Amino acid sequence: MIRKKGKIIKWNDDKGFGFILPSDSQRNIFVHIKSFSDKSVRPAEGQDVTYTVEKNNDGRDAAIKVSRSTDNLVRNRASSNRKKNINPTYKRINTNNTQLDLKPVSSISPLYTMIILGFVAFLFHFTIEGKLPPFIIAIAIYIVMGIMTYYIYSEDKEMAINNERRTPEQRLLALSFFGGWVGALIAQQKFRHKTKKISFQMSFWTTVFFNIMLLASGFRIIHF
Repeated sequence: MIRKKGKIIKWNDDKGFGFILPSDSQRNIFVHIKSFSDKSVRPAEGQDVTYTVEKNNDGRDAAIKVSRSTDNLVRNRASSNRKKNINPTYKRINTNNTQLDLKPVSSISPLYTMIILGFVAFLFHFTIEGKLPPFIIAIAIYIVMGIMTYYIYSEDKEMAINNERRTPEQRLLALSFFGGWVGALIAQQKFRHKTKKISFQMSFWTTVFFNIMLLASGFRIIHF
């Protein structure tokens, strides 16, 4: 089959598909994430690609066996980092200089550390007032939910890198609402996952607010 050249002009990373503008045509070609030869880096708008065309189930032209000029560069650098025991965080390629940002996983930022410690202090406040039994129950719930949420975030990050089916955002937000937001916050920072999606961050912090309000209301009902 004839290889064609083009450029990704639109990409929906959440849904895993986009469109390629062929270099010899103005008719966009549909492309799915599974059609890329190298899946170590997510596709992004502006990337130059080569591909072949076939009909999909809907009878439309679709790009298959899609490759980028930077694929070998990315693969070689990732392999080199693995040999050095570096745990890279993958980001989209900058098509202007074809370099891959392979920064190591960062620690939790001071701001988020203060938020978590402040919340723990808030819970300890109830201990000082002699409200120990509810406090213990709350701590147990937050520990269990935090560990569970952290694990699910780490799995979702791995699925994102491997282009597998993702965890719905509604489920991640529900876990935060029911007490897993501390684990979610740690996972977001450690894996750099969901930190740049503004709509998700707004929803996430909304669940944090309502979770704390729900906790405070529960203590008031029990003790007052």
